Amino acid sequence: MHAKWVFFLPLFFLLASCQQTMDNSFAPLDCSEFGTTRRLSLEQTSRGYSYSYEVYLPPCFNSSLEAGYPVLYLVPGRNSGPGAWFAAGVADVVDEAILKGEIPPFLIVATENIDSDPQAVLILNDLIPAVEADYPVRQGRRYRAVAGGSLGGVAAYRMAFSRPGEFSSAAMFGSGLISGEEEQVQAWLNALKPSEKPRVFLNCGLQDPFMLERAEAMTLLLDEHSIAYTLLVGEGDHTYAYWVSNFRAYLKWLAEDWR
Repeated sequence: MHAKWVFFLPLFFLLASCQQTMDNSFAPLDCSEFGTTRRLSLEQTSRGYSYSYEVYLPPCFNSSLEAGYPVLYLVPGRNSGPGAWFAAGVADVVDEAILKGEIPPFLIVATENIDSDPQAVLILNDLIPAVEADYPVRQGRRYRAVAGGSLGGVAAYRMAFSRPGEFSSAAMFGSGLISGEEEQVQAWLNALKPSEKPRVFLNCGLQDPFMLERAEAMTLLLDEHSIAYTLLVGEGDHTYAYWVSNFRAYLKWLAEDWR
C-alpha cells in the first residue's frame, strides 16, 4: 500500500488511504425541517442497570420508511455522556449535509462512555438490538458504522475489529491504537476475512501529539493488513469542537458505504 500525502492551507491535512473517492452525488432532500434529538433510556439491561442514550432522527424522519435508515453509533470519550457530541454541534453539521444532499438521511445513536464497560458489551448486546427493534433501520453491516472520540475511538475500533460482520467502518477522533493492545488488535486483524475488512477514518489535531502518535501507530497496522483508511490531521487539539469541525469531511467519507 502506498500512502498519499495531500496539503491544503491554512490547515494541514494528511490523507492516507487504500482508496478514497468523495463527491456530492446524492440528491438534495426535499425537506425544510431540521433533525431532532431524543434522550432515551434502556431500563433493563444484561448488566442489571439502566442505560442512557440519545438518538438523532434526520430531517423529515419517516418512522414507516420501508427501506430503513443507516445508523451511526457515536461513542463519547472518558467522563462524557451521550449528549457530549450534540453539545458540540454535531447535529447541526449533519442537518446541513443531509439537507444539501451531500449525504443521505441516517440515524445517530449517541451512547454512554465505556469507562466501566471497556469492550462496549452493553452497546453490542443491549443497545443495538433495542435500536433496531424501535426504529426503521436498514439491515446489513454496510449500513451500520461506529465512531468515537478519545476513549470512544478505542471503543469504535474494538467493536468494528472484534465484530467485523456487524460494522462496515470505524472512526477514531483524537484516538488511535491504545498502548498495550497491539497484540489483541493484530489478532483481530489477522482473523478478518477479505469481505469483512472495515474502512477506517482517523482525525487528530497537531496540538494533540500523543493521540496523533497513537493514530499513526494504528495506520501502520492497517497498512500491514491492507485495510483502507483515511487519516485527517489539522490545526486542533483534543476537543469535541475540533473533531466536530472535521465531521463534515467524515460524513462524506462515511456515505461512500451508502451509495
